[in-house]
Amino acid sequence: MQKSLVFLLGSIAFLTALFIVLGFVFDKDENQKQNGLTEVYDVSSDGEIAYVVYEKGQANLYLTLQEQPLLQLPIEKEIVDLTFSEDGKRLAFAIINKDREQDAETDIHVVRLDSLGDEHILSVDSLITEVAFDPKNPELLFYLQAAKFTNYSPVAAKHPHDFDVHSYHLKEQTYTKYTDMKKYNMASLQVSSEKESVFVQMDDDDDVQSADDVFSSSQRIFEIPLDEPDEKSIISSAFQAEDIYDFTLVPERQEIIYQAVAGTGENGIFEYELFVFNWKTYQTEQLTSLKEHASKPVLGPDEKIYFMVNRNFAGRSPDYHLYRMNMDGRNVEKVPLEAAVK
Repeated sequence: MQKSLVFLLGSIAFLTALFIVLGFVFDKDENQKQNGLTEVYDVSSDGEIAYVVYEKGQANLYLTLQEQPLLQLPIEKEIVDLTFSEDGKRLAFAIINKDREQDAETDIHVVRLDSLGDEHILSVDSLITEVAFDPKNPELLFYLQAAKFTNYSPVAAKHPHDFDVHSYHLKEQTYTKYTDMKKYNMASLQVSSEKESVFVQMDDDDDVQSADDVFSSSQRIFEIPLDEPDEKSIISSAFQAEDIYDFTLVPERQEIIYQAVAGTGENGIFEYELFVFNWKTYQTEQLTSLKEHASKPVLGPDEKIYFMVNRNFAGRSPDYHLYRMNMDGRNVEKVPLEAAVK
């Protein structure tokens, strides 16, 4: 009897260890299948483009006109966002683990582009999903930080939640937390070039009472005054029924370029296009008609709108391509990225 019990316990321990090893090998194999351009990119004030390409599962950070990657990460790491400073002298990026459940720590790095020196400036024990330099102060880096990585509904996958706006002063090495909203979702961080405020995309859910109410709320663009964050206001169209996702501001034209669902394709997959909203005239126009998944609009120094297109949206492996167009949506053209076609 005792020998049978010992054998049973030993078998259980062996099988447990085997499944752990197989799980690790499976995850590693899945990671190694990652190849190609990601949607993580930015355009500097002098037209340089920073972008991330997977090569056999390893994230590589490239700059245009650079043949070799600026940085190559271990296979278990990824770059979730990057941003140039307004003066084009620095590039900041956030690194997290692909397995968020195992380790939700985030590392922020800053590269000085004159020397290409990489500096690890901070680490936090939670997920930072976006970074943005203050255009008024190149020493001030804003970021969106999620306090939790969980699922609020049993039918939903785990995602970062409880978001707030933070900043880190590079020279003074000081942290500031501006909001205490614990938002279910917060994205597309933009810092005002004129006022002490930031702009984000998040749910218009101040009056919700339950998790189900959150799912039925609309996603809008908000301006948050840093001194009085409770005085936030919606700057996107109040009459628009569809959700707004990625966006970029064009203050001199009183416009917002944003991503939204334009329709459904013959395959039943949503088609995401780019739109423009003028907050002075309250007019909205559709800029792209690609019938694909257009996202991540960025205003370049050439007065062009840069954006990503995923030609395999909802597929197993994304197929990203960088495009640009005139402010009115004309002359759409693909932007060649040398490292993305290796």
